[in-house]
Amino acid sequence: MPAGSNNPLIQIHGLRTYFYTDDGIVRAVDGVDLVIEERGVLGVIGETGSGKTVLALSVMRLVPPPGRIVEGSILYHRGNGSCVDLALLDPKGNVAREIRGKHISMVFQEPMVSLNPVYTIGEQIIESIVTHQKVPYREAREKAVHMLEQVGIPEPAKRIDDYPHQLSGGMRQRAMIAMALVCHPRLLIADEPTTALDVTVQAQILELLKRLQQEMDMAIMIITHNLGVIAEIADYVGVMYLGRIMEYASWTELFENPLHPYTQDLFRSIPYCARKKDRKRLEVIKGDIPDPYARIEGCLYASRCSRFSYRCLEDPPLVEKGDRHLVRCWLYV
Repeated sequence: MPAGSNNPLIQIHGLRTYFYTDDGIVRAVDGVDLVIEERGVLGVIGETGSGKTVLALSVMRLVPPPGRIVEGSILYHRGNGSCVDLALLDPKGNVAREIRGKHISMVFQEPMVSLNPVYTIGEQIIESIVTHQKVPYREAREKAVHMLEQVGIPEPAKRIDDYPHQLSGGMRQRAMIAMALVCHPRLLIADEPTTALDVTVQAQILELLKRLQQEMDMAIMIITHNLGVIAEIADYVGVMYLGRIMEYASWTELFENPLHPYTQDLFRSIPYCARKKDRKRLEVIKGDIPDPYARIEGCLYASRCSRFSYRCLEDPPLVEKGDRHLVRCWLYV
């Protein structure tokens, strides 16, 4: 567990979420320790298939079958001195339903998939308000219009009656954010919130999230494979690979002093602008992510690591190498 957190909102300890299929077991989340602080921003980065989204769905208690949490805890500090382990809740029970949406909300990766195409944007936002706040329809509609205005949708009183297909990609993402924030949650989970958007709209969405986080005094867990997004918004970063945290640090420490070979490889694979004579061939991480059904002994990154040694045949522990800078690698043990 990352140490030194004085004001935790969510504490994840030893979390394992597995998918039991006919072909074998997929260990999507395999022993994750993380802390999300109140009013803080935690970034989770890694390649596709590293388990980032399943981690978020585990916190939301929305893991689809045949997946389930098999071990570990997700402690949610309510703010009144009480604490509840989300991992122990019935995903369909009243307590989980109350927390999900009202206390913890999520912006999913694909707005066109997450938004129901046969209902207007307003109807979907109003449903969330009525479910969690028990207010009359007219008041709920006023709240929905106000929230659409807050997220920067022009003419919100008119656009509230639009269907998802009538909005651009950026506007649909803003509508998803409005739906997630309309009940003023304490934690917003944003799963690849800028994917499939052009660069200008990406910057607008990140600025929107930063502004709303400050105005609404909430925490954010942002999932992405884009290191530029992390630099723009995150306070702390967890680097994930094959269901495990390989490195954890503040974003400044991670960018200035990446320790794990996987983190270093991620930085080396970032495209950059340079004069023609200074350009180099883009580096890529060698090899492929191992078969998700395989049970790997030792370091999960060993088969792709340029600094492989015999010790990598054993599973390395997560060790602290600085102020809240943790790394899972034998180079630092």
